[in-house]
Amino acid sequence: MVFSVRSPEFKSAYYHPFRREVIEVNSKGFDTLYCDNGEYITPANLWLNHLVNVKKVKDSGAAVRALKSYWKFLENNNLKWNEFPSQKSLKPTYLFRNQFLLQSAKSGVIKYSTASLYMNQIVQFYSWAIYEKLIRIDEHSAPFEYEFIKAGAHHNNKFSSRNFIVRTTDLRIRSPKLSAEQSLNPLTENELKCFTLALNNGSEEFKIHQLLQLQCGLRIEEACTFSASAVRLPKVSEKRIEIEIGPHNGVHTKFGNIRKIEVTSSLMKRMYKYLISEKREISLAKSTKFDFEPLLINTRGKAYSSANVQKYFSNLREKIRQHFHITFQHRTHDLRATYGTFRLASMLENGVNPVDAMKLLMGWMGHQDEKTTWRYLTYLKKRQLNEEALCILDSIVEDALKD
Repeated sequence: MVFSVRSPEFKSAYYHPFRREVIEVNSKGFDTLYCDNGEYITPANLWLNHLVNVKKVKDSGAAVRALKSYWKFLENNNLKWNEFPSQKSLKPTYLFRNQFLLQSAKSGVIKYSTASLYMNQIVQFYSWAIYEKLIRIDEHSAPFEYEFIKAGAHHNNKFSSRNFIVRTTDLRIRSPKLSAEQSLNPLTENELKCFTLALNNGSEEFKIHQLLQLQCGLRIEEACTFSASAVRLPKVSEKRIEIEIGPHNGVHTKFGNIRKIEVTSSLMKRMYKYLISEKREISLAKSTKFDFEPLLINTRGKAYSSANVQKYFSNLREKIRQHFHITFQHRTHDLRATYGTFRLASMLENGVNPVDAMKLLMGWMGHQDEKTTWRYLTYLKKRQLNEEALCILDSIVEDALKD
């Protein structure tokens, strides 16, 4: 077991050879890693300190998560971080890649992009450790091998395309290519029922955020920054309320575009109830003045962050898997895809012309390229054809087996 503790800010000092004096430096605190027995993981923490206080990275979260996973893997398999046998398949870096990251990605526990990110973080850590002479290597005992590959830069003008030589390592992880329709991963009806039941146990802020994605098709950051000024008590006759979002009211839309979205009357009522709640007023009193006041405020008086949403959704996903015993392989962005497919299906079922339905959906979801919206129609058509094909198959089998 490996755990992290947030260290406070600290002062360090070094001797300046030209000034001939000791210079004091104020250093920021960072997440420090410890083994289960309380042992301070020195090499990993030196790297994290380098990232935060030398390279001045804004967020070291990915490095912390990657190193924590890596050291946990080392502990579970009795491996040492600085010992590299000559046989490549026995080296800890390759074992971590093949036995943990790739297997986790194939089983759906993590995404391929997350596996690639973690592997890149480990490569960066070892590159720094080699440079700082924390480990000594030769051609047989290296954590990885460098490779040079061609990377193309494609532009609209076919004459301006160029190929670049990029240095990488043989540890790189590539995501399998998906078709445009395969990249859509909306929730099924059963998954949607399980999701909404599990969501009941979440905080009101998290519920509203997820419903803004699920019922309005908002991106994660758009839902986090949804404006308090856009919330009002709906009229009795209103079923869906169309409102405008964009930089003019503080919503962080993609490319800063202004667009109109539709909000259901029930969700608007829920948001209005939260807006005037005592809990939100207490949280808001702790905050500094906002240029545009967001609807969702955390208990510290700050705007709801996408990092917290990802964390809460990860916990929710695990609860759904354990409680309902289903393979729930979704991310929070799939709620937006769910809105797109269900909303488009409802319009087509109600006789709306497919072209008009696509235009409406494109506007509500803020797609710049109509090809992105057409994916939803293609997805629905394929699903419909598959269902019809299965029905025909079932009827043939049942007829054949009647006797």
